Amino acid sequence: MRVWTTCIGQRLDGAENTRSMLLCAEMLRRGHEVTLWTSAYDHIRKQWREEWLESGGEPVRREDGLQIRFLKGCGYRTNVGMRRFVDHWLAARDFARVAPTLARPDVIVASLPDHLTAEAAVEYGRRAGAASIVDVRDKWPDVFVDRAGPGARGAVADAVLRPEHRRSARLLRRTDAVLGSMNSMLDWALTKAGRAPTWRDRVFYLTTFPRNFDLGADAPRPAGAVAAALAASAGRTVFSFVGTFNRTQHPLLILDAVDELVARGADTSRLSVIIAGDGLDAEQVRSRAAAHAFVHVVGWVDAAQMAALLAGSHVGILAMNFPSPAFNNKAFAYLASGLPILNGATGDLADLVVEHGIGVNVPGGDAGALADAIDRLGHDRGTVEAMTDRARRLFAERFDRDANYQAYAEHVEAVAADRGASGVTRRAG
Repeated sequence: MRVWTTCIGQRLDGAENTRSMLLCAEMLRRGHEVTLWTSAYDHIRKQWREEWLESGGEPVRREDGLQIRFLKGCGYRTNVGMRRFVDHWLAARDFARVAPTLARPDVIVASLPDHLTAEAAVEYGRRAGAASIVDVRDKWPDVFVDRAGPGARGAVADAVLRPEHRRSARLLRRTDAVLGSMNSMLDWALTKAGRAPTWRDRVFYLTTFPRNFDLGADAPRPAGAVAAALAASAGRTVFSFVGTFNRTQHPLLILDAVDELVARGADTSRLSVIIAGDGLDAEQVRSRAAAHAFVHVVGWVDAAQMAALLAGSHVGILAMNFPSPAFNNKAFAYLASGLPILNGATGDLADLVVEHGIGVNVPGGDAGALADAIDRLGHDRGTVEAMTDRARRLFAERFDRDANYQAYAEHVEAVAADRGASGVTRRAG
């Protein structure tokens, strides 16, 4: 079976634990021919991709058999702005130009965001007789309205983006299947499309990390700054934050909570906070953390050192600056390590925290509530251990990475087979 997948901002280096690459790897393992379409512009580094420059714009085939095709836009400096829309519009136009010149795929899996290339993929699939699947990972373009905030700004953004709302609704109606990275995403997409769910519409959680607990001699070993921070935290309850610092999720909220604990005169002798990552206001994070001996900033860590850090931690912190239904890589990294979560997100993750007792929900942006939760769990190891046991059971039952992507690939095969694709093997679950 010939499979195309589109993901406009897909990382190409160090990307083995990303959703698109995990799906591609599983489809390749099952013997299918797989092509990944992504932008010539590096969304993370904000520069033209080295792979695109080195290939002269030609497709690249990796050793594992994955073919990568690049879509040319104009580049952009900020994630929220008109130039990003223009870049994606140009990339979608490039896809629409090139796709008909190639051998027809049996199925296309198009990620949303972005909605422009997703629409191009769905429309091509309809014309070519290929099955199409839209994998909803964020609410585009609604997320831009949400970021504009309530009131006049939000109303103006909503009005300006009305044609884009119609575009998203149209592509979600016309695709053969809608998948969600969480329940709220699938619900949003079907509501946007104005249709009822069918057997083709499913939720497949991100689940981008392998199990990182009970590994014995195979457990990751800390090194460098991570080893030093864990050594300094011996005997304490370790709260860790990992990831990119951005406007939505930021460790400055954790430092606000730490400042409040100190101002209250709380006992911090049994607490340790470790912050791993980089990004927005990183210097401020480092300078403020230096004021507290029990707070450690270890900088950006690779996948192995992140796993080592979380293996030595007791609680993961999802520090949300405002309420948002985030169920992202940070949460799955914590669950894969069997960690309870201090969770500032709403939606699926908040529901799981309550239903399964795997942490504490705190309102996004509420440093006082976060301080209360750190203080309580930091001095109640029995509760933390009980939450840890439940988090491990939940991960094994619901979020095992290999089982999740095997099921995802089987569903892609089933949707393709339903459209009459040749060479599709329906496998038992």
